[in-house]
Amino acid sequence: MTQLKKGITIHNQLPESYDAISINSGTVHHAEQVAPPVSFQGFNYVPQYNDDAYVIKRDWRALNNAEIRCLQANGHRNDYNTIYLGDIPEKLKDQFHSLSLTGAANRDEVMGKLAASADKTKALSEQLNAFLQPLANKQPFKFHCIGINFPNIELVACNTTKLPAGYKPQDIRYMGMHNDGTKDMTIYTANKAGNRISINIGEESRSFLFVNLSMVQAINMLKKKIDIVEHNVNIANIGRFFFQHYPDYPVIKICQQPYQYYIAPTDNCFHDGSTLGSTTLDVTMVYFGNFQY
Repeated sequence: MTQLKKGITIHNQLPESYDAISINSGTVHHAEQVAPPVSFQGFNYVPQYNDDAYVIKRDWRALNNAEIRCLQANGHRNDYNTIYLGDIPEKLKDQFHSLSLTGAANRDEVMGKLAASADKTKALSEQLNAFLQPLANKQPFKFHCIGINFPNIELVACNTTKLPAGYKPQDIRYMGMHNDGTKDMTIYTANKAGNRISINIGEESRSFLFVNLSMVQAINMLKKKIDIVEHNVNIANIGRFFFQHYPDYPVIKICQQPYQYYIAPTDNCFHDGSTLGSTTLDVTMVYFGNFQY
């Protein structure tokens, strides 16, 4: 395994502290590793990946002391170099509990429960704003989405916008480890895109997986392996080149219990989410902003 470099750090306020975090020995092309099967609500299938997708090795272990020191944030934390971890306030947990999201079988049921009571929805929105405002670094933030994923999916990110109406879950092709960069940014401006907060509002734990390198660190490492101009390395394909040439660079896994959040610069690092091992619908609430504290 390649030694962990000092890069994107973690400001950890989870009650489990670093017991919630583990590390592996890198990534492999998806064709080298069979995905675990999914069985949920009558759907039984093995998830498929995009042709160029890279997935995580499964040799997870606890962090050693040197790795913890490498990942620990310092006083220079901001919205592009730090991942923040914590629990939402009890009052906000109670607002989510009042919506009775447990037992939902699909997106329509989740959205129906959220929309069932105007008073509860308004109270939830007010509590969320009160929670997020002190974290927002005096900058605007906006609601992005309610994320819904099936259980027992090792890497959940996918693009369903090109699938026809009425597609089945087994039609999805997952992205594998990736960055969220768009055509409006470059490798060198990804650090200016802000970050996102994702709150686990499902019934079970889920995982956030990331490589603790910024996009600039990743491209500088690639320069030691290939001619990045000749290969036209850009924000859209840097992940494929990085994992091809650095398969032994470790991935960090954060176990996110219900009502815990992560804040992460997902445009500026390789990452994904995972519901591996769960049996119920995965539900997250996501906001975009420039969060830090």
